[in-house]
Amino acid sequence: MSARLKRRGFFGDHRGATALEFAFVLPVFVALVFGVFEFGLAQHRLASLRFAMNTVSREILLNPALDQTQVSTKVKALLDDIADPNVTVTLQTLTTASGTIARMTGVYAADIGIPTVATYPLSYTTTVDVALPDA
Repeated sequence: MSARLKRRGFFGDHRGATALEFAFVLPVFVALVFGVFEFGLAQHRLASLRFAMNTVSREILLNPALDQTQVSTKVKALLDDIADPNVTVTLQTLTTASGTIARMTGVYAADIGIPTVATYPLSYTTTVDVALPDA
C-alpha cells in the first residue's frame, strides 16, 4: 500500500460518497414525484366533475323536470370513464327576483397518498347554476 493511502485513513476516504448521497435523496425525490402525481390526479378528477356537471346542466335547461336522482345518475355516468364516479351531487331549485335557478352542487372527496408519508384527505366542492326558463 502506498504511504498516501495509509495517511488518509477512514475519514479521508471518499469512495462511496455519491452512493450515500443518492440513498439520502432518492426517498425524498420519489415522495415528491408521487405527491405531484396524486395532486394532479385529484385536480383532473375535480375538472372532470365540473365538466360533467356543466354537461348535465344543459340537460336540465332542456328538461327542467329532472329530479336529483336523475341528475346524480347522469353525472356519475359521465364520470364513469374519465374519473372516479364516487361523488355526491345535490340539486336545488331556487326562486330569486330574476327568475328560477337550478343549483347543482358536487362534492368530491379524495385522498392524496404519498409513499412513506401520511395520507391527506381532501374535499372539493363545485357548484353550477342554471337559469331555468319561465314556465
